[in-house]
Amino acid sequence: MRISTQQLFNRGLDNILDVTSQLQKTQLQISSGRRVLTPADDPVASTRILQINQELSLIDQYKSNINLAENRLSLEDGLLDGVGEVIQRLRELTVQAGDGSQNADDKKFIAAEVQQRLSQLVGMLNTKDPSGEYIFAGFQGKQEPFQLNAAGAYRYVGDEGRRFMQIDANVSVAAGDNGKEVFVNIKSANNTFYTQASPRNTAEPPAIITQGQMIDQELYDAFYPEDMVVVFNDETDVVPPAPNYSIVQRSDGKPVLNNQRYATGQPIQVQGVQFEIIGSPQPGDTFFVQSSEKQGLLTTVERLAEGLEDYQDTPAGRQTLTDLLDSTLANFTNAETKLLETRSRLGARLNTIDDTKQLHEDVEVLTKEVLSELQDLDYAEAVSNLTLQNFVLQAAQQSYSRVTSLSLFDLL
Repeated sequence: MRISTQQLFNRGLDNILDVTSQLQKTQLQISSGRRVLTPADDPVASTRILQINQELSLIDQYKSNINLAENRLSLEDGLLDGVGEVIQRLRELTVQAGDGSQNADDKKFIAAEVQQRLSQLVGMLNTKDPSGEYIFAGFQGKQEPFQLNAAGAYRYVGDEGRRFMQIDANVSVAAGDNGKEVFVNIKSANNTFYTQASPRNTAEPPAIITQGQMIDQELYDAFYPEDMVVVFNDETDVVPPAPNYSIVQRSDGKPVLNNQRYATGQPIQVQGVQFEIIGSPQPGDTFFVQSSEKQGLLTTVERLAEGLEDYQDTPAGRQTLTDLLDSTLANFTNAETKLLETRSRLGARLNTIDDTKQLHEDVEVLTKEVLSELQDLDYAEAVSNLTLQNFVLQAAQQSYSRVTSLSLFDLL
């Protein structure tokens, strides 16, 4: 077999390139700390490494969701605790207002603090989370949930949604509670009502109806649960012509009051309740007085402040205030019970989050150990290989140099 000079050169060069490639790979492994650099290095391990990295990425996402949910729920818990403290102060003011030695001016001073506490409550209920969304707005996180309407009363304008966050493959938790469930849907101590203007009214600007006060609980209880509709009539229905209204039962249209002359802001008393309509309603405009077994926290505080402001030092006025204070104290108790129930559920969610978080941390540690076994480099073995490959490379280079320097002319 004849070996040409060209073959000798190619064979020697190939050996040097092969050893150099192995040396560079070992150097790259040492610098990266990874045994498997490409799928070709270990196809089975590469597949498993990819799966494990995906599992770790999913755990990271779960942990991110956990931190977000934990922060929101912790903030909500702190707010509910603050609301409870404000209710306690309002309870003290309610008891103080029942002191028979106080006159109307004293009660107005108490009403002023009640209004301050109302503003404090509204601020808490309209709190934003670190991402700038309102805690108690449901899905309407960008919209302030409790807003002052034209009648000067606070109304909930969020929705009843609850945001759930996935914290594990089969576990999700509510990352908050909507304000309607916590602060509006509170069982009332007595049968109560709320007022509302029809959205189809045509007056410009729209006339408004105040939220009203209970002035005779027994009379209203006898009428409950019927709703009332205030309907404005044509001015010619009374003589001389003037704005006037009638009140009918909503269920069957049965008259309650007929053709009552109207003056803006004048108290309207009917079936044990009192409210005012402010503005210039047009004929056909309607307003609703709807029965309810629930009364929101802000409504309770507003009615307390209004009752203290409007207190009349007469036997009837004193009885009306006594009834208001009694029902207010009972409604505060119901509100506090609602807060405790909400905080109890919130605590259960936080416990679930803590347990799941700990589970993810344990799984992450074990998963990273498996990943390390698959892809991390044995530095002792790698350095030994590097030394050997350096030696082989030097030998190949020297052999190549010596072989390529040989010539027949040296033997002549």
